[in-house]
Amino acid sequence: MKELTRVARARRGIERRLFLKAVGLGMAAPVAWQLSRSAVAQAQTARPKRLMVFFVPHGIPPEHYNPVWNTATPTEFSLNQSGVSILGSLEPYKQYVNVLQGFSYPGASTHQGILTVLSNFGDGRTVDDTTPRTTFEHVIANSLGARPLILGAIPHRPCGIDQDGKLMWDGQYVVPEKNPLAAFDRTFAAATGGAQDVNVQLRTALSQLTESQIGSLNTELSGLTSAQSKLQIHLDAVRSLRLSGGAGQNSCATLPSLPALELIRQQSAGQPIDGDPCGGFFLDEANFPTIMQAQLQVAAQALVCNATPVVAVQSMYTNADINFAFMGSPGSHHATLSHTGPSSTGSGFNMETRVAFANAQKWFVDQLVTNVVAALNVPDPADPGRLVIDNTLIYMFAEIGEGAWHTSATRRLNFDNITPPAPLAYMPIVTIGGLGGAIKTGQVVRVNPNLQPPDTPPTGDRPAGDIYLALCQAMGVQGATFGNASNPLTEILA
Repeated sequence: MKELTRVARARRGIERRLFLKAVGLGMAAPVAWQLSRSAVAQAQTARPKRLMVFFVPHGIPPEHYNPVWNTATPTEFSLNQSGVSILGSLEPYKQYVNVLQGFSYPGASTHQGILTVLSNFGDGRTVDDTTPRTTFEHVIANSLGARPLILGAIPHRPCGIDQDGKLMWDGQYVVPEKNPLAAFDRTFAAATGGAQDVNVQLRTALSQLTESQIGSLNTELSGLTSAQSKLQIHLDAVRSLRLSGGAGQNSCATLPSLPALELIRQQSAGQPIDGDPCGGFFLDEANFPTIMQAQLQVAAQALVCNATPVVAVQSMYTNADINFAFMGSPGSHHATLSHTGPSSTGSGFNMETRVAFANAQKWFVDQLVTNVVAALNVPDPADPGRLVIDNTLIYMFAEIGEGAWHTSATRRLNFDNITPPAPLAYMPIVTIGGLGGAIKTGQVVRVNPNLQPPDTPPTGDRPAGDIYLALCQAMGVQGATFGNASNPLTEILA
């Protein structure tokens, strides 16, 4: 019998034993099954690890995005000295930030990149929106036996979902929850009286176990693996919290107050919400700013409360033409703002035309910092002595690089007679947070040293899948594959 077959049979046997034990302790069957899967999942370190994926559509103007840094010392960089400074609001959190440069996406050189970006799917020639694939956040969640929280602010067009909305996949594409009220009520149902998500039930049930019950489960776990299992670690954390008087603080049983969500609740009262696929409050572009803020607040609170280890927020679909006048950059985000290139002056280029788009992209980063990063900068109830941001990683990205040129790989833009010289346009990829100590932070990582002349084919980029392989490794997930990626980005691994 092959070794893998023996391992699989042993794993099923262990899962069955723990399932029966959990049911015997009074847990509901779905929760007991989730517990048994978690018990024999890939072993990790004792610190909790959480992942958030954040999508910003339509790329960036690099002269307002690229950090100013000392190429000889990657840890010496500034995020607030590049024009409008799209990343400027992250400067106070720079110790947690990695800016990744020199990666490419397969399969599409336009906004079709949304179909390939998180899976590294595609052969560089064709891309479709039907072939099964799994994006890296779902690969991680599936390996951990967890259900990811997938949220979206206007994530697809009214009256249907086409390829411009298909960002996340788990075999089939995953439709984000566009209603933050529904997401909140499911995630925090212990406090609202609704039907609770199984992941929250598991954590609640574990936090309510008595000391003797914890001991009974520990006995079942003993000898299963030479490394501590995730459940063993969680049981130890629950015991620690109980002894310190903090039992249940990380179970999401206490109803949090989320200002943007309450505003949504008031504004949507009495308006069509569901049942109207071509309209309704949550597909009304006029409500986008507040919906976006509410989704980010729900995502942050779910991470703080350990409701799930994996969260994703899709802000808009690609080619979305939401008017950004609400934040001071009038014009549709796609057709007007992202397509704006420098204007010709006769002797060179006027770069001021790109400021409005830069400010719009800065708005996304500012919202992330205000509603998520700052919210995670609090003591971690599951890891006393550390902050939630220490144990979380936020992966922020776009489906293209330079907005007007629709790049999908590193490229030097063809701007003549400007000072300073034309910048290199990279895929905008940023990580924020320490992921339980598994990630090196506070650096610019450039993996493509080739500085091509303007308008020449890019060379030297690495596939974005190399990043996903590294993040899977950091989360304790083994055996993941992402298209042609084969070399995990060890530069970010601790």
